[in-house]
Amino acid sequence: MPDGTILDEAAVYVYDGSYDGLFTAIFDAVYSRREPADIVSDDRLQLSFATRYIETATDLAKAARVKKAAREKLGAQAMKRIYYAYLSSGEDREMSVYRFLMLGFRMGKKANSFLTDSAVFNVMSLSRSVSRETDKMMGFMRFSIMEGGIQYCRFSPDNNILPLTLSHFAARFPGIPLVIHDTRRRQLGIYDTANRYIVSAEGYVPPEKSSDEECFEGLWKLFYNTIGIKERKNLKLMKQMMPARYFRHVWEM
Repeated sequence: MPDGTILDEAAVYVYDGSYDGLFTAIFDAVYSRREPADIVSDDRLQLSFATRYIETATDLAKAARVKKAAREKLGAQAMKRIYYAYLSSGEDREMSVYRFLMLGFRMGKKANSFLTDSAVFNVMSLSRSVSRETDKMMGFMRFSIMEGGIQYCRFSPDNNILPLTLSHFAARFPGIPLVIHDTRRRQLGIYDTANRYIVSAEGYVPPEKSSDEECFEGLWKLFYNTIGIKERKNLKLMKQMMPARYFRHVWEM
């Protein structure tokens, strides 16, 4: 990879929000040797008259070259952290990834432990946030059996963890069609027992619950209420263990 010498005015690189799109924008910034003032997805773009915008079309070959160089310089574990940071809701995630990569291209794997650098620290923090929420959310997600045998679940995570949860549950239930609905980002994660897709949920109407599902949910609620001890109910402690924002997608709550 060439060095990041600044030979031209700073600019904002606009990409389509995809992971390969981000790496394409980084490729264009590095090889044009034009330091980015910011890298932002097109759905978060706020135009300013004083800023130069450069739109980058996702190019899989360019993205692959940057990924290959980054993996060789930083290692596979660092690439996982970068992907998790990309999935985070952090406003500075793209520039943190860019700066981390630039540091990695100069320092190699030593950059992974260079926590005094803000970009390295940010990538690590964003990655941990995504990892923690994924682990916690998968314990709170509730699937319902819909008409046609589809397992349907809705949730609204803080970070964009739909790809991670879809991958997990598709591997766990390989022969069962799944739909995971991220209501916050209005996206669907679909597993048809052969392939996985993430698509827009615009206009999507979930099928009706099966008659068996209504029975199962009723039995689960009855079990939950039966084993609970009313006098020992501690709502404050419950909220510490499971934030209240998760309650609306958990049947028993």
